[in-house]
Amino acid sequence: MVIGAESFKAAVWSKQALEGLLKDNIAPTPKNYAVYYEYASGKTPNLNAAYDKITGQGKLTQQYVDELYYKFIGADDQRESLKEADKAIENGVNKVLSLIEASVKETGEFGENLNSFTGKIKTARSIDVLREAVKKISEDAQRVVAQNQKLQKDLEYTSAELVAVRDEFDRVHHEAQIDALTEIGNRKFFDREIVRTISEACEQKTALVLLMVDIDHFKKFNDLHGHLVGDQVLRLVARTLVENLKGRDVIARYGGEEFVIILPETQLDNAERVANHLRNGLATKKVTKRGTNETLGIVTVSIGAAEYIFGEDKEVLISRADKAMYEAKQTGRNRVVCAIKE
Repeated sequence: MVIGAESFKAAVWSKQALEGLLKDNIAPTPKNYAVYYEYASGKTPNLNAAYDKITGQGKLTQQYVDELYYKFIGADDQRESLKEADKAIENGVNKVLSLIEASVKETGEFGENLNSFTGKIKTARSIDVLREAVKKISEDAQRVVAQNQKLQKDLEYTSAELVAVRDEFDRVHHEAQIDALTEIGNRKFFDREIVRTISEACEQKTALVLLMVDIDHFKKFNDLHGHLVGDQVLRLVARTLVENLKGRDVIARYGGEEFVIILPETQLDNAERVANHLRNGLATKKVTKRGTNETLGIVTVSIGAAEYIFGEDKEVLISRADKAMYEAKQTGRNRVVCAIKE
C-alpha cells in the first residue's frame, strides 16, 4: 500500500506528539494529545510561540497544557487536531471494506476451484488424478476456513478500534463546546443551539425566547478582590442558572460576564417571570472569601428578553435581547427588560 504525503505527515506528527507526552510525563488524553499534535504540525503559530515560551522557562506541566488547549484549540472544534479522529474512523471503515473484499476474492477463487474439481472428477481416469484433486480442494477449503476465521478476528479488532476512536472524538468534540471555567456551554455551543432551537420553533410553530444575562458591577469584583473572586462569581452565576432552569432550556456563557439562555416553547410573559425568578434567586447568593468566609457582597444581574419573530435572522433576535439587556443596566440594573417586537 502506498501512503500519501498527507497521511505520512500525519503519522509523523502523531509519533512526535506521543513522544512529547511521554517525555513531559503528561497523560495521553485526547485533550493533551490535541495540544502536542497541533504543536508538531505547526499549523497554529501562536500556539507554538506560547509553547516555546513556556518550555524555554521550564518544564511543561498539565496546567500549562490545559491553558494552551483552551486558548488555542478548545474554542474551535473545526481544527485539524479534532478532525484526526474522524479520519481514523474513515480509515477504519476502509480497512473493513478491504478485509471483506479480500475474503470475497478468496471465496470466489475457492468456487472456481470447486468447479474445476467437479470437472476433474468427471474426467478422472486414474486414482492418482482423483487423489490429487481431492487433496487440492481440501487444502483450498482449509485455507478458506482459516481466512474466514482471520476475517472475523480482524473485524472484531477493527470494530473495537472504531468504538474507541469514536469515543475519543465525541469526548474531544464535547470538551470543545464546554466553557472550562463555568462548565456550561460556550459560545460555539450557543451558536449551534440557537440555530437548532429556532429551526424547531419554526417547524412546530411554537414560541421561543432568548435571555441575555449580564452580571452587574462585575469589573468591581475583579478590581477589588482579584480575578479568583471574579471566577468564583462566574461559577456561582452559572451554577444558579443551571439549578433553576428546566431540561429543555439551553444555557451558555456568551463571553466575559455575559450569559445566554434559550427558552423553547415559552412566550414572552412567561419568560419574563422566569427571568425575574433567576434574578431574585441570584440576589440571595452571597459571595464569600474562601478561607475566612468574609462576605464580599451579593450578585445581581441585568436581563434582556426577546421573543423570536418568525422569519427574522438569529442575529436580529440576539441584537434585540442585547439591547434590552443594556436598557436594564442603564435604568438601574438588577432588573428585567423585555424587547418590543420591531
